[in-house]
Amino acid sequence: MAASHGQMKCKLYPSAFSGEVVFQVDTTIGKSYEGVAPKHYVQPSTQPTKDGVNGQIKVRVLGNGANEARVSVPDGQILTVSADKVHET
Repeated sequence: MAASHGQMKCKLYPSAFSGEVVFQVDTTIGKSYEGVAPKHYVQPSTQPTKDGVNGQIKVRVLGNGANEARVSVPDGQILTVSADKVHET
């Protein structure tokens, strides 16, 4: 299966830099992952707050099974998350 583009549900927080946001998502191994993404990867263009807002970031979907999805996030990491957090575009 070739990788496709998609979006992943996450929490969004402000970054120290105006052109990016911090995103947080829970992985299937029970750990939280935080990364940084350029603002143009955020859908919709929600203004993050220090308490976090629900949003989505653009990802590459490497695999999407019944319960888990493997995605490549904007900072280059590959994560395995619950499949219900990801939808392909």
